[in-house]
Amino acid sequence: MFKIYKQYKNGGEILIHPDVKKSDSDYKALRTIANNFAKRGKSVMLIPNTHFKSPAYTEIYGSLIGTVYERKCPDMKVDDFFYEYESYLSPFKIRKISNMISHGVKQSSRIIINNNKGASDRYIKRLIYDRINSVKFTYDIEEVWIYEKGNVRLLFKKQ
Repeated sequence: MFKIYKQYKNGGEILIHPDVKKSDSDYKALRTIANNFAKRGKSVMLIPNTHFKSPAYTEIYGSLIGTVYERKCPDMKVDDFFYEYESYLSPFKIRKISNMISHGVKQSSRIIINNNKGASDRYIKRLIYDRINSVKFTYDIEEVWIYEKGNVRLLFKKQ
C-alpha cells in the first residue's frame, strides 16, 4: 500500500501513500519534514485525507477511533504517532501562529508549525502555555515542532 520513497542506513525511512496529493501546497514541505525525521532514524509515513467511513480510514487511522481525534486526518505518522503540519497563506502576520496552533491541535496532539518568518521561540511557547492553561481549551498538546528554513526542531514537549 505505502511506497518507499527513501531509506537511510540508520533505519529511517519515508513511506508515501499513493493517494497523497502531490499537487497540495504543503506537499513539498511535508516531504522535507519527513526527510528530517527519517535522517534521525524514524519511520515516517505521509498519509492522505480519507473519508472516515471508508475502509482506508480504518486501515490508516484506526488508532484514532475512539479518541478526540476520530474522523480527523493528520498529515503524517512518525513511528507510532500522528503529526499535523500547519502552514499559513501569505502575507505572514504574527497572530497566524496562534491560528496554526489552534487548527493543528484539532487534528493531532503533536503539531509542526511553519515558522519560516521567524516568530520568537518565547512568543510561540507563550501561546502554547496560554492554550494549555486555558479552561476553554479541550485538546491536549504533546509536542510542538518548528519547521524553519528546511529544518525541524523540537520546541515543546509535554513533561
